[in-house]
Amino acid sequence: MIVRPLTAEERSLVRRIADRLGGDEGAQLRADLENATARAVIADGSIVEFDISGYERPAWRGQHPFRVEGTMVDRDGAELEVVLHADENGRLLELEIIRYDPGDLIAPDWSTLELEPPTSALENAS
Repeated sequence: MIVRPLTAEERSLVRRIADRLGGDEGAQLRADLENATARAVIADGSIVEFDISGYERPAWRGQHPFRVEGTMVDRDGAELEVVLHADENGRLLELEIIRYDPGDLIAPDWSTLELEPPTSALENAS
């Protein structure tokens, strides 16, 4: 897996989610963004993992989505779900783009990205 800088679209997504979260959670996400690199786990870019310079991840104990999710469309019009995940410490971990229609991710149209309002912590835990 090739380590690379985040794309403009990835950076914009993380910033927008951080802005919606606000408070300490949003501030930490913005700080992580400034020190993050990325690598595609799946060749089509549907899963991208982030590394944060100077941060040592804890032993794997799972992940959870940030409380803001989004949707956008793929080049062929298929709807995509966009989920940004955190590690157990609430730090930037992974971007997942889920295509429910058959086939691989083609080319997400980032101009169609719409973010939902943050869910409550109780909704996120269910």
